[in-house]
Amino acid sequence: MAKINHYKTAILALLLIGWILALFIESSQPPLKILEEIKGLDKVAHFLAFTFLGLLICALSFKLHPKPKIQLFSLPLFIVIVIGIIEESYQMLIPGRASELLDLLADTCGALFAIFIANRIAYIMHTKNLMRLE
Repeated sequence: MAKINHYKTAILALLLIGWILALFIESSQPPLKILEEIKGLDKVAHFLAFTFLGLLICALSFKLHPKPKIQLFSLPLFIVIVIGIIEESYQMLIPGRASELLDLLADTCGALFAIFIANRIAYIMHTKNLMRLE
């Protein structure tokens, strides 16, 4: 079993917490004008924000439990979806904000994309390590 680098794990955890806080701070503000002016840009923003969230969770998952890949239907996906549900529910309480099921769908797609990217990166890194050993 690989040794866990606690410093890197702590940094990842802090980045993850910071990103979640940033998502909720942004949700507490009125939406940016550009998101209302360009149709669909709001969904792209959700997708990208939750892709980054998913990547942070996947990276932390790889650090805490080294494994060759993350299953598609896994704890990282579940965590991102729960955060998306909480964020959308929170937005219902904020004047000028609205909660949309399509936003949650964009969040979920971002999480799935993050798992795909994380697994590709893990595969590439694993392949490079095998080539070094030869």
